[in-house]
Amino acid sequence: METLRIVYKKQKYMKFLSHLELMKLFERVFRFHKLPLKFSEGFNPHPKMTFASPLSVGFSSQSEIMEVQINHKIDIETITQMQFPEGIEILKAKYVTNEKSLMASIDFSEYIIRIDFKSTLEFNAYEEKVESFLNQSEVNYEKKTKKGTMKTVNALELIKGFSVVFKEANELILRATLASSSSAGSLNPELFAELFLNFCKNEKEIDHIEVERINMFMDQNSSLVSLYEL
Repeated sequence: METLRIVYKKQKYMKFLSHLELMKLFERVFRFHKLPLKFSEGFNPHPKMTFASPLSVGFSSQSEIMEVQINHKIDIETITQMQFPEGIEILKAKYVTNEKSLMASIDFSEYIIRIDFKSTLEFNAYEEKVESFLNQSEVNYEKKTKKGTMKTVNALELIKGFSVVFKEANELILRATLASSSSAGSLNPELFAELFLNFCKNEKEIDHIEVERINMFMDQNSSLVSLYEL
């Protein structure tokens, strides 16, 4: 048995697929290309596939990571040339032997957050407010736990890096590296943008927010390493 790690894009209309629909799509494509899939045992066998961190519906990505187990090795070129519907594209793949699961390994995700406002932005030095935003002692919000109770979370503890990369007319683009751990906590990029705009006392009505994930990382001795290199 071999474990194949794959990096792929999820863009255009594909960003509206749910995680379950995405899994079914990969299974259909793998079956079509006769990939020697390893199946689970039991009454309802299914391909052994894992995804690092499911994206919210509507989020696009430049670099998603998944793993699939197969019965024997095949050429990597066969994998990278597989044809998916427009919006899904395999970028690279390799065989791995690491036993730690992708989902348990991811610590942070890096995002580009594009915010369009319904009216032109007045002068507001968003870039100059990044440091003061991060230097606060706390930026709290309420989050529902799995037990249904509410708890207070300090968002600053979940931010690894943040910058304003573009501002013009009615558009603001943020780049942020946020916690994305299933065990240690995560911060939704849309919520993060809302917290920052509230700090900036933004009064402009938001038309829409687009979120694109550009990388995923594990934390090794306080240094971020691409999850693909795990």
